[in-house]
Formats: sequence, C-alpha cells, structure tokens
Amino acid sequence: MKPQFAEGRYHHRLWVSDLVERFAPPPEEIPEVLWKAYAPARHFLVEWKDYLLEVPEATHLMVGGQRVEPDHGAWFRVRFENALGLTTIQPFAAQRPLAPPLPLMVLSNKLDNPETYWLFFQALVTDLYHRALQMPFHYYAPTGIGVREAHRPPAPLFVYHFLLQHATVLRQALSVVIAHPHRELYTREVLVPLREVSQSDDETLLAVLLHPENWVPAKGFPLANALRGHVPAEVRQWLPEETADTAPNRFVAYFLRQLVQALDHLFRQPWWPKVPTERQDRLRGLAESLRIALRHPVFATAGPLNQLPLHSQVLLRREGYRELLQAWRLFHQARQPLFEAVERTIEIRDVATLYEYWVFFALVEEIQVHLDIAPRLDLHFGTMEQLGWTAEAVFTGQGKLVYNKSTRGYSGTLRPDYLWIRNGKAEVALDAKFRLEFPTAGEVGASTARRSDLDKMHTYRDALGVRAAVALYPGETTVFYPAPPETRRHVSIRDLLLGDWQGVGAIPLRPDTPLTILTHNQGEEGP
Repeated sequence: MKPQFAEGRYHHRLWVSDLVERFAPPPEEIPEVLWKAYAPARHFLVEWKDYLLEVPEATHLMVGGQRVEPDHGAWFRVRFENALGLTTIQPFAAQRPLAPPLPLMVLSNKLDNPETYWLFFQALVTDLYHRALQMPFHYYAPTGIGVREAHRPPAPLFVYHFLLQHATVLRQALSVVIAHPHRELYTREVLVPLREVSQSDDETLLAVLLHPENWVPAKGFPLANALRGHVPAEVRQWLPEETADTAPNRFVAYFLRQLVQALDHLFRQPWWPKVPTERQDRLRGLAESLRIALRHPVFATAGPLNQLPLHSQVLLRREGYRELLQAWRLFHQARQPLFEAVERTIEIRDVATLYEYWVFFALVEEIQVHLDIAPRLDLHFGTMEQLGWTAEAVFTGQGKLVYNKSTRGYSGTLRPDYLWIRNGKAEVALDAKFRLEFPTAGEVGASTARRSDLDKMHTYRDALGVRAAVALYPGETTVFYPAPPETRRHVSIRDLLLGDWQGVGAIPLRPDTPLTILTHNQGEEGP
C-alpha cells in the first residue's frame, strides 16, 4: 500500500514507494523488527556501491544536502563514499519537488546488513556513554564577545558535564544575587489629597489649571483665593519607589528556566540511571535549588525578557550577576561542538563518525590506566572569527592527548584525529579508521588494516615530524613497521605513547561485545 501523501497539495507526481522501485539494484528492505531503530528509513543502501535511479521527469536529485545531476538521460548514479547513516533522496523538476524525500540508511560494506550494523552501533553508543559519563570535562572559551543564543536544545551529555562543573559556581552566584538583588529607583505618578501634597513645580500647577473639573469649593487656602474659592480635590505627585523587576533580574530568571528545562530533559535520558549515584544526587540537588530560586519574589515577579541585556553594567561587573553572565555565555558558546556532534551522530546512526568519538574516550581511559593518573579533560572553543574546537586530555607531568587539532606541517596543514604531545612537542599522530581488510576467499586469517591507511600514516609521520603515526581500526591484527627496521613488530598503545617507538602501523581498537561482528562481514571494499 502506498503512503498517504497529499499529492494535490504538494504537486508530487511520484510516491516514495515508486522511487524505491526505480532503483537498480533496488534498496533492500530493513526487517520490520528494526523499523523503530532505523525510523524513518525502511530501506538501506551500502556504501561504495553504485545505484542507478531512473526518474524521467527529474532535472536533478538532492541526496542529503548534495545536488546530483543525471548521469545519462533519465538515469542518476547514486554512490555513497565515506558517508554512513540516515540520509534522504528527493527528485526535482527545476525547483519543484516530484516526490517527498525518501529516507534511507547507508550501511558500511563491512556491516552490510541492518542487524550487525545495529549491534555494533549499539555497542559503540553504550560504551561511549559509559566512558563519557565518568570523565571530568572542563570548558574553556575566549571572551564572550560575539556569543549568540543557541536555539537548539543543548545535548544532554553537554548539560551533564557542564552543570557538574558549574554547579557550585551557580549556587554561590545565586545566593549572592538573592541576598543583594539589583533594584532600580523609579517615580510613580499618583493622585493624593491636597493636604498630602509634599512637592510642587510648574507641571503640578499647570495640571491643576488645566483640569477645573476636579476643583471643589473651599475656604482658608491661599490657593482658593487664586482659584475663586476653589481648590483641586486631588493633586498629581510623583513618588519614588524601588523595583526588583529589572533587566538583569529578568535575565537571571530566564537563564534559570533554561537550566531547569535542560536538567529535566537530562533526567529523562535512557542512560541517566547509569550515572553514578553521587552525581545524580548532585544534579538533582542543583535542579531543586534552581526551582527554589525561581520561586523567590525577585524572580517570580520578573517580567518577560524581550532583549538580552548583555551590555548591562550590572551583569558585567556586579558580584553574582557577573558569574551568572559568564556561565550563560559558556552555556551558549561551548555547548555546540563535541557533545552536540556526538548527539547528532547518534541521531543519524553514523557508525563511522561515532567510532571516531568513541576512540577518543577509549584512548583517554587506556592512558589513564597505564599512567595511573586521572586526566583533566578540557574543551577549548574558538572565537566567532576562529571557528572550531579541540578536546584535550591532560595527564599532569606526563603529556596530553589532543583531539581535532589542526597542525602545521612543512608542506601544509594536517589534522590527524588525535595527537599525543609531551613536553610541548607532538610525538605520535593517531587516526581512527572505520575500515579494514579481510582475507580473500579461501584464505584463513584475521582482519587487518588497509594498506592505504598505512600509507596515510607515512604522510603524517613525514609531514608533521612525529616519531610515530598509527591508525586505530576495529579489526584484529596489530601491524607496526619500526624505523629503523627491527625484529619486534607487536606494539601496544602503551608502548607507542609512553615509550620511544618510531615508525608507522595500525592497532585494533573496538568496544567489547559478545559478537565478533566485524570479522564475519566481508564485502566490497572502497578506495
């Protein structure tokens, strides 16, 4: 049965089911038991494989965010290279869509069926959350100039680490603000009986003269003589009053509500029960403190915030307010990169990119075990002019592992996924590669790294001047080529980072799983 799309409203000539039938070879169907896991996709393609799609009416396709022109006549060639996860394909005639977007999953050619892909993806997600929840991230950002409010909800992992780090600062700043809230003096216009008038000026006298309808007969008042035996029953006065409904207080109330909403969303995450009890208690206690603060008269009576008062001298300089403004800036400036990217990758089920994030956490934990030193994990963010971010795991006195750092080589700028730095010098470059080679048909052996990935390690070692460069991949066999050549070739991550080995190679690294998934799924290998 065809999906029920409003064809007349959107002027679509094709149905989604028609698009599926027009592929050669056609996309394979995802088993019904996995529909929920892969929703909204019901069919899948495999990377590094050519698919032809015939749409005579179309002038072009939009594949994800990329425009694809016809390959020959009405045929379009669709091929995914180094791109896994959820995507869409939609045909267009000029600017007019011919059908709704067709959601499809792109699977790895080593995990080329939905069951094994999902098992490995789940293993990565589970292990990544387990590691990420244990680590003490700290956030560092440049001056808040140029910070814009983010409109996407913050990633729950970001909220978790951000508020663990800033819980104490937020509590202390709130206590200072509540003890000494900012107030403003203003004058309120009121009408008072003549006997209660305490001030008079030209405007007061003019108001009396312009409103004779308010006069009443009177005697004994000098003013009555001037007004032919009358005096005003009431006179306008401007009384000074204080109010806490100020722009800085409205800002604080607004920020507190954002934090409460983010915490409530955090508590609903499926991995929340796995958070250590002490940390759960700390964050639930913070949430309750924020709710109590919002019920305080200073914030409960605050009006709506129509404009962010980021240049307010109260927010910039006054104790308590200053710290809350700094926290707000960091909340909106820092929340986008690492954890936002992790959440997005999980959302589209991109196992290759997720593997890259997972490797960072796995490396940090392995180095911690070997050094017996708890790392300090720092997230650094660029300015609006210098977009970008890096994550660093600092092992005091021993070195640091840097993720996502561009490094200048003698022939240009390169960016290996990870750099191990000691004494200020990059020593080892590491790259996560979700690729591997299997024995050819009829051969017996374990999965190994691809030759092209080893060649890339030669490039890193030569261009960056590091002593070693290694690919990390989800296979079985360690390969290392020492320089100068030696007899020993089995090198562990500990040997590589904490020793003085020189050369290139590949080391297997993958999450623990009861199924040896990757060693039993051979397929066409991409370039």
